[in-house]
Amino acid sequence: MDLDVSSGEIVSILGPNGAGKTTFLRQLTTELRPTAGSIHVFGVDAVREPHAAKESMGITPQEAGLFDALTVREHLALFGRLKGLRAHQCGPEADRLLDELNLREAASRRVGTLSGGQRRRILIGLALLGRPPLLILDEPTTGLDPASRRDVWGVLRGAVSAGASIVLSTHYMEEAERLSDRIAIVSDGRVVACGSVTELMARIRESYRVTWVDCGGERHVTRWETFADAQASIARRGLSEYSIARASLEDVYFELVGARYPDVEIEEAVAQ
Repeated sequence: MDLDVSSGEIVSILGPNGAGKTTFLRQLTTELRPTAGSIHVFGVDAVREPHAAKESMGITPQEAGLFDALTVREHLALFGRLKGLRAHQCGPEADRLLDELNLREAASRRVGTLSGGQRRRILIGLALLGRPPLLILDEPTTGLDPASRRDVWGVLRGAVSAGASIVLSTHYMEEAERLSDRIAIVSDGRVVACGSVTELMARIRESYRVTWVDCGGERHVTRWETFADAQASIARRGLSEYSIARASLEDVYFELVGARYPDVEIEEAVAQ
């Protein structure tokens, strides 16, 4: 894997399960040591000086525990001190994050009484404490409802506006498309493509997509170079119900990886 992230940039990592997204992020955060190669964080060799590199990071891991007996505010205050904030700085910093992450009403509640989505927002808040210049977020919005997810997007954009850089993995195609400056698509431990949405879309020659469902209930998708070709395809099949749209980031993903992107939002709705 070869990837550079510029200051003030959001780079999303997309890829199927097992592609190496979390392994890659855990190497960035110095939790795992790479078998070869090098990682530099603002000029610091993260392999040789992991503690120095980690001082500039805010991290939200894919899975992490919280202290059920502590309140939300107590979490923010405790981790603020652990991250080097002075006692008089912790209160204002906690207030800022409670407001930005819409956790004000839960500030005095013990974490053990909160929902999974609220706990996820606390983890994001811990990463944002002290305004670190680099945020590394592993599927930060998993489990959040659509409104909360968009609130988090706003917070992350605000962090970038204040000078932070962000590397995140996500299972939400829309999140990658709407939030990122660049997207890196990973497959089998390699970056198979990296660029802006526009740059990635330019890789697809057949940029119109026709979708229909046959009488047996099976969904079909075909792609065509021009709108006229797509219309001709519809006419040939005599379709009465169909949709036609420009190719999407998902089509780019399919072309590069050879599989459809998992529809996580539908899966989560069924699970709930």
